[in-house]
Amino acid sequence: MASLQKTLNVGVVGIGRMGQRHALNVQNLVPRAKLVCACSPAKADLLWADQHLKPHGVKVYATFEEMIETPGLEAVIISSITELHLPQTLAAFNKGIHVLCEKPICRSVTEVRCFDMWTQSKPETRVMVAFCRRFDDSYQDAREKVKAGAIGRPFVFRSHGCEKLDQSPFFQQYLKNSGGIYFDSAIHDIDLSLMFLGEDSVPKSVSAVGTAAFFPDLAKTGDADNAVGVCEFWDGKIAHFYHSRSSSHGYDNVTEIFGTTGKLTVNSTPRKNRVEICDTDGFVKVEPTPSWYDRRSTLADKARRWAPAPLTIYKWYRESRLAATHGTSTKKLNFLSRTLSDLSTISSHVLSILMGI
Repeated sequence: MASLQKTLNVGVVGIGRMGQRHALNVQNLVPRAKLVCACSPAKADLLWADQHLKPHGVKVYATFEEMIETPGLEAVIISSITELHLPQTLAAFNKGIHVLCEKPICRSVTEVRCFDMWTQSKPETRVMVAFCRRFDDSYQDAREKVKAGAIGRPFVFRSHGCEKLDQSPFFQQYLKNSGGIYFDSAIHDIDLSLMFLGEDSVPKSVSAVGTAAFFPDLAKTGDADNAVGVCEFWDGKIAHFYHSRSSSHGYDNVTEIFGTTGKLTVNSTPRKNRVEICDTDGFVKVEPTPSWYDRRSTLADKARRWAPAPLTIYKWYRESRLAATHGTSTKKLNFLSRTLSDLSTISSHVLSILMGI
């Protein structure tokens, strides 16, 4: 077992909008982790790195191939363009370097399944997809209340995420390679549905509808800018997802978990206190202490301890199946027993790195 006092040497792949946040967070806010290198082919990103990273001794490269050879590199955060996620993750993994990759790590369920099976060859190397909401204080607090039985047995999950409308040429190009609204955006809510309804919940059927109201070209590829999906599980639980890329007021995310004796609501009205619990005593509000950066701190801790983590490639495989089925569905699709047999072939071995934006 590695020493708990050891500092983990981290690199960031892709230092655009998301990667810059990762780099600064590791550099300034993650105990026992040190940012040693970063890379990007974009001139603007390299100029940014000249100002914000190089003065702190961080090595900056124009190519991933150069950066991955940095002496002493132990972990990478991959925030490059989507089509590079899988090859760069594989390249790092094959060198024994821990990986945290922005979602989606792959653009098809088949790729995710193959990659999950491939990771079994090096169980000591951690790989994780960045589902940041699980680490948000409000969702953590709501989860603990559900586990404690505050609303009885949860049986319905409903969540929506609305992104601010962005009609810039950059975003329209991004949409073409995003993997679709379910893989790119609603996947966060799909992940949360399993967290609250049960990680072992098995989908029975899925239905979905969508419209391309603001980006009509999306309809040509079967994508949408506003979409609704419903998943029924074999144990009788239901998950409802709504996602939009056309909010006029900015990002808006609300989650409700309905139980047999009450319900929990997260962020119904944006404010510091975002958790409400409705039970026989009425509304009880709580104010958890913000800890947005806890995810990154766990990177160094889990990699040093060889410890398991809550987010694995196996879980990404299950959630990708749901996202893919929603994305191609305009009518009810039955998983039947195939879901059970498919899931049984995927390793549940924990391969993880914990970090986030």
